[in-house]
Amino acid sequence: MITFRLSTDVKDHRQVMLTLPPEVPTGEAELVVTVQSRTAQLPKRPGTSLADWAEEHAEDWGDRLNSEDVASFTGRRF
Repeated sequence: MITFRLSTDVKDHRQVMLTLPPEVPTGEAELVVTVQSRTAQLPKRPGTSLADWAEEHAEDWGDRLNSEDVASFTGRRF
């Protein structure tokens, strides 16, 4: 199986012409088309460290964890 990822601008007539590269074998083939609107994609969040996540969400833990538990994997004491 050969996979291609392409971007295109779909016009009002909704026709897209595709010329496959020479490495694609001739003969019967199955093509799968997935259309995803670029405007529907949410931007990816930048990566954060576990310590930053723990500090941000510490108040939501209630009595499930104490400050020593948090300090053991964040290195920060509350």
